[in-house]
Amino acid sequence: METIKTIYGKVNIPKEIIENIVRVILKDIKGVAKTKKPIMEEMSDISKKNARKVNKNTKNVKVEIKNNRLSINLSIILERGIRIPDIAWEIQNGIKQELKKIIGVENVEINIHVQGIQFPKKLQSKRDLVTSNLFVKVF
Repeated sequence: METIKTIYGKVNIPKEIIENIVRVILKDIKGVAKTKKPIMEEMSDISKKNARKVNKNTKNVKVEIKNNRLSINLSIILERGIRIPDIAWEIQNGIKQELKKIIGVENVEINIHVQGIQFPKKLQSKRDLVTSNLFVKVF
């Protein structure tokens, strides 16, 4: 549990609580497909024998508190067609406003690491392209 100075005074709060708040905020932002672990951590988990036991949501939001400054690192995947500077600005402002409202912390640094772009699944399969009513019997 870390102590941080807020507009309400000193608050003792676990990093996990802040991480969960950030995850909830990210779910409400249009354009964020999902959060994801950094690539290097995924590769190290795959190389471990117990990779199946590792929680997939453990490192996608990383919170550090040093010198009364809250630092948040996000690893996210965006939807296709979203402008990265616009969504980054929206994520940063949204998180800062919510953390100020909920916890009372103002000194927040948010680093966004885009891990990839999610493309929509194909809407049609090969079976959908050929339908039975296209063929007419000729006698």
